[in-house]
This record gives sequence, structure tokens and C-alpha cells, in this order.
Amino acid sequence: MGVRGLWQVSASALAVLIVVNLLLAGLNDTAWLVIGMVALAGSLYFCYRQGAALGHGACGVSSTVESARKAGEAVYAQLDRKYLAQAWSVQTGVRGLLAGALIPYAVGGVYIILSLLWASHPGLRGAVTAFRVPAWLLSLPYWPFIMGRHADFIALTPDIAAMLLITPFILPGAVFAGYMRGPRLWARTEDAMKQGRRRAKARARVGKKMAPKLEKPEI
Repeated sequence: MGVRGLWQVSASALAVLIVVNLLLAGLNDTAWLVIGMVALAGSLYFCYRQGAALGHGACGVSSTVESARKAGEAVYAQLDRKYLAQAWSVQTGVRGLLAGALIPYAVGGVYIILSLLWASHPGLRGAVTAFRVPAWLLSLPYWPFIMGRHADFIALTPDIAAMLLITPFILPGAVFAGYMRGPRLWARTEDAMKQGRRRAKARARVGKKMAPKLEKPEI
């Protein structure tokens, strides 16, 4: 429910997409694009739903923390720091978004910088090659969208640079969007619980009214 949980969702979705697209790379471009889009859409939906589940759970932690605060300092002091860190907050969502995008963005950024410096520093060729492979792998789920304009992933072009700098935020962004719905989902849960208790009380009252009266035996 904390930053690590948010990062794990987007990281696992990215890993699955990379494997899927490696398997699809042997197909023709049209098939790769269509199936890749379906896989990406499914991963975005997965990230959103998992983010919403984490946000809902984090709001449950926040509710417990708030109840402990109201109960007194002694009760609140018993809560573990790790547990408190799982409470819902916008900051946690933002940190989870940045954590999920960090590695792909850093690798892509380094590759772009090295590629730009390569022209004036030929000795950087080895470093450029070393970063080109991970940069391509981490952006592979989005490669089908621009591969029609490129025969390979060697020359750095504006659209490739944009892909490397923008796409790292897509999957973590879906997780973040789901996480931000946490308070609304928790409010629905609370409302459903209250309505359930009201219905139970109403049924209990109806049951009492409809219960047959026992006649007292004559003495």
C-alpha cells in the first residue's frame, strides 16, 4: 500500500509487457502493433485496478490511524512506523509514480545524453551501445507505435527521444490514477456498511413486530 507496493505494480506490468513484445517481435509489424496495443491496454487496466485496490487499502489504514489518534496518544504510540507509512496520502501516490518511472527514465535519459555527445566524443561509442539495449528493452512496449518510421533503434531521433522520456510515466500513471480513487472507494465502502447496518436493524425491528405473541396460560 506504500510507495514500494505502487512501484511493484508498474514494474511487474512493464516486465510482462517486455516479455510479451519480445515474443511478438517475430511477427509482422501490423500484427505486432495490434497485439501490442491490446497487451498495453490490458496492462493499463491491470495497473489502474491494482492502484485502486492499494488506495482503498491505504484508506483503511488511514481510518485505523485516525481512530487511534482519537483514542489517545498511548494508543496511537503503539502503531508501527511501517504501518503508519501505509496510510493514504497524495505524497505517497506521487512518490510511487516517480519511483515507477525512475529506472526507465534514467536509462533513457542517459542514452539520449550519450548519443548527443557521441558526435563530438567518438570514444563514447561503447557507452552508447551499452545503454542502447536497456533503453530499447524498457521502451519496447511502445516501440510498435513508431517502428513504422524506423528500420532500427540506432539513430536517435526526436520521436525516439520523446518516447524514452514520456513513456516511463504511462504505467506508473495508471497506478497513480487508481490509487487516487482510494478515498472515493473507501467512502463507498463505509456508506455500504452503514446502509447494511441500517437494513439489519430495520429487519430486526420488523421481525419483532411480526413475531407471534404467546398467550399466557390461565391460572
